Amino acid sequence: MSESEFDIRRATQTDLDTIKELADSHKHELGFVLRPALARSIAREELLVAEKHASVIGFVEYHHRQDEQTTLYHIAVAPEHRETGVGEALINTLRAEARSLGKRVIQLKCPADLPARSFYEHIGFHLIRKKPGRNRALIVFVLFT
Repeated sequence: MSESEFDIRRATQTDLDTIKELADSHKHELGFVLRPALARSIAREELLVAEKHASVIGFVEYHHRQDEQTTLYHIAVAPEHRETGVGEALINTLRAEARSLGKRVIQLKCPADLPARSFYEHIGFHLIRKKPGRNRALIVFVLFT
């Protein structure tokens, strides 16, 4: 594996501690992510990780709904691995999985002032609406599979 290479794979329960630590380090962006929720997503096979040199460097948590939509709950990449294609690779892997299951869109909601907004727009998400949130305004994005 070269310096820039990483693998995307389905998360396992042995990844839970590392995923939780990564989520906690992104608390400002993600909010408080509960360990039991992450464990359920792993058990449902709805959590992917990016791994480099046997270390988890990013993750995406999602849910394939019964309709034609996949909901993206959380995505995080370790700061030292940002802008290296990790986040985009996680989304592209999720997109391919969603498409293979007949899902037409991936939807996410995030705070309107979130710096990652430009990342979502860069990789093809489209803003469909803004809505009031509990503490700050939210925006809803969709990505067509």
